[in-house]
Amino acid sequence: MKKVYYVVKLGHTRVTFEALSGMTRTNVTKLTGNAAFATPIPTLAALTAAADRLDTAVDAYEFSRSRLDKQERDFAFAELKGLRQDLGGYVQTVSNGDAELITSAGFEMDAARKPLGLLEAPVDVRATVRKYPGSVEVRFKGVRGRLAYQVYICAGDPLVAADWKLHTVTGKVRLIVDGLDSGKTYFFRVEALGAAGVSPVSDIASAKAA
Repeated sequence: MKKVYYVVKLGHTRVTFEALSGMTRTNVTKLTGNAAFATPIPTLAALTAAADRLDTAVDAYEFSRSRLDKQERDFAFAELKGLRQDLGGYVQTVSNGDAELITSAGFEMDAARKPLGLLEAPVDVRATVRKYPGSVEVRFKGVRGRLAYQVYICAGDPLVAADWKLHTVTGKVRLIVDGLDSGKTYFFRVEALGAAGVSPVSDIASAKAA
């Protein structure tokens, strides 16, 4: 019998501030000590801090109704949405579409629609040095049908497979990589994750951290 591949359901459409915070805290609770997801991306601490920020901002705006508090609330809401989207991509990658693993992380799920077929590799991958020490910006073009992107980093020889490490799983096509060693060259490549599996790897981009 053919295995059914399940897809993480974020539930972000028309989600309220309170519901988003609550769903995030459920994820944190379910992932704490969950051996199947040993190194969550983003970290559970980052998710908790973002949920706390949103709760504080919502309360502040309810009290003041000021324009600045509204801006803070909306920014905190967008930030938490983005972090939880990245977490969904991480869970999707690690679970490989397994229903039990997805639910163990506190997410709902859908059976995957008919796969589009193997996804194309992400293209136009660029790594650009930022003006901040040890910081590089990575960009690439989006892939239709993707669930998430897996971004890999190499601080050694890009021709040696063992030198490549998974840096993050994200739903975004732009990310900032901080904490790099100044004067050192880093290499980056990207894969798209879809219902049919993982795409071929992208071309490699490189940058020397300032």
